[in-house]
Amino acid sequence: LAEALKAKNKLRKLHLDSNKLGDEAVIALADALKTNRALEVIFLSNNELGDEAGKALAEALKTNKTLDRLSLDKNALGDEAGMALAAALKSNNVLRTLTLDDNKLGDETGKALAEMLRTNKKLFELRLNNNQLGDEAGTALAEVLKVNMTLSTLRMEDNKFSDKVKETIRQAVKGRRFALLI
Repeated sequence: LAEALKAKNKLRKLHLDSNKLGDEAVIALADALKTNRALEVIFLSNNELGDEAGKALAEALKTNKTLDRLSLDKNALGDEAGMALAAALKSNNVLRTLTLDDNKLGDETGKALAEMLRTNKKLFELRLNNNQLGDEAGTALAEVLKVNMTLSTLRMEDNKFSDKVKETIRQAVKGRRFALLI
């Protein structure tokens, strides 16, 4: 599959959810994404992916010019992968939707995503439900939501935010057309 994606083709969507791909297969797929000029959507949920796969996908996002949506929920991505993805999205001006629900992302990822959102003007939907984000991440995200007007959907249910931080996040988007689940 990775070799086929390197060749010229017109495949725009790739649904690979629940295939137990593992890191090795997705690292090969990420390598193909570096040069693929057609694929716009990839679903890689529930594939037993860890930090190595996440970091490889982050490297691909630095050069890929077509991927609009990436779904990585229900994997085992930790802060190494989360921070790498956030760093890649500082320079990526194509990806509009990133789904990272049901992983192992903590405050370090949350803070890195907040930093990325200061400069990224393309991402409009970010899903972080059921991770391990705490008040440090929530506070950083609340601050950036005051200045980032591109992001319009943020889902962060079932994390470790205090009620005070949840309210701070709500206040940061008050008065905007914004879909927030927290």
